[in-house]
Amino acid sequence: MPALSPGLIDLFHIPTLIYAWAFTLALMAGPLLLKFLNEEPVTRCAVLQAAASFIMMGCWLTFGSAAINAYEHGLISLPMSILAVACMFAAAAGSSFLIERRCSDQQAGAQSLHESDRV
Repeated sequence: MPALSPGLIDLFHIPTLIYAWAFTLALMAGPLLLKFLNEEPVTRCAVLQAAASFIMMGCWLTFGSAAINAYEHGLISLPMSILAVACMFAAAAGSSFLIERRCSDQQAGAQSLHESDRV
């Protein structure tokens, strides 16, 4: 007897997810790695922000593609799929602003120290 709807695992396309997470890792960790290799200081807040952005962007791509696949399989409607992706994007953007607000004091102090070394 055929199943009426696919399982939840069928909504995740594994090769696409591997490429998405690899792209996200390169995009988020690349600038920090270049700073580290050029012997420039890397703050804890920059590492925290990069790690949080990596996780949020990866989850957004993972669950966003799952929402689109759910629409393609007929499990949810198109407006619901768009709403799911928009909510995940809003959560990713909001978390980025919260981390930046938390680390603004430390980044300002590190920037003033870095500028005083140049003089």
